[in-house]
Amino acid sequence: MLRIYEPLYAVGQQKVEPLFLPLPLANNDFDWREFRIYVDFYRQGRHRGPGHCGIFSPKFALKSKIQTSQFFDFCRSHEEADVCFFNPFPQVRYVAYNVWTQGEPWHPGLMQVAQGLMDAVGIPWKIDRIPRHGEQFLAFSNFWVANEKFWDAYVGGILIPIAEFLQQQPDHPVAKLVMQGTYHTDKASFLPFIIERLFSTFISLHLEFSCKSYPILDIRPYCLNEAEWEIATAMKPSIDAADKNGYFPIDLVESLSQAAISNTAQGKRFFLNNPHPHTGRVISDHPTVSS
Repeated sequence: MLRIYEPLYAVGQQKVEPLFLPLPLANNDFDWREFRIYVDFYRQGRHRGPGHCGIFSPKFALKSKIQTSQFFDFCRSHEEADVCFFNPFPQVRYVAYNVWTQGEPWHPGLMQVAQGLMDAVGIPWKIDRIPRHGEQFLAFSNFWVANEKFWDAYVGGILIPIAEFLQQQPDHPVAKLVMQGTYHTDKASFLPFIIERLFSTFISLHLEFSCKSYPILDIRPYCLNEAEWEIATAMKPSIDAADKNGYFPIDLVESLSQAAISNTAQGKRFFLNNPHPHTGRVISDHPTVSS
């Protein structure tokens, strides 16, 4: 059984994807974004039941560039897996070592703020030591479906403690840092960008879970601008070889770090005047503080 819910967060909003189930939201917490949806969904026990369950943005078709039925077929062909997911940014594996080294140039201070949050919550992860995120781990946008066992381990074991900390200690210095504004097309804090990266982090550190990533053979349509395509193309041969061998020499890791910095700089310049394809808006380079 496969259940994917589409959040309905605005008055009069209509469901976009016919195959998704409606998920009306009583609490549209802008600062927490998708994080609030997962926390409330889990606390209500709506993830319970056989098969896989997930919550997908109405932008799934826009970002994935596939028919939703194709993802459903993929999940049904891997019913034995604990998790099936779709990564709408497959090119990132060629321009960053993992989700954190990709995010740091876009959101300066992200790794330090995330580490502070992990320490405050008692999650024993070292953000600067997270392993390589190749195709089998790399995931953005929370396009994942999982069984009850995975929901309990990931959402129950990682996201819920974070939510409890932020709710119970909103004046804690770490909580205030997490809610500090960062670079994005819309007003946004560090929180959603930290949460988005926890899924890849979790599955790369918990290999006891069987995870299946939807295969994307051609990354070109997913590149956000020509400069990103050029960087990814240049890095692809050495990265593919390293991923295949399971070994990344130090110089290659450093090359990926420089690629991430260069890609971010070019992307920020590009989106100052060109609308982002996922939002239709340009990006402001002047972060605002979330209230």
